[in-house]
Amino acid sequence: MESIKNHPTMVQVLKDSYGGIIYDVANRDKYETVELLALWENLDACEKESAGGIISGAINFLKS
Repeated sequence: MESIKNHPTMVQVLKDSYGGIIYDVANRDKYETVELLALWENLDACEKESAGGIISGAINFLKS
């Protein structure tokens, strides 16, 4: 989980979310998501559930 929380893409997504940029779906393409989403997919269900709403929300934004 720490590798996801500290991943440069996640850090940038969270930073942008506080500025309202993340809500502009057109900006989703600016993120390099392959590695981050692969890390997420390697987590088991319990780890994903324990990630918290902010991390899960950011992942859902990047996946959709």
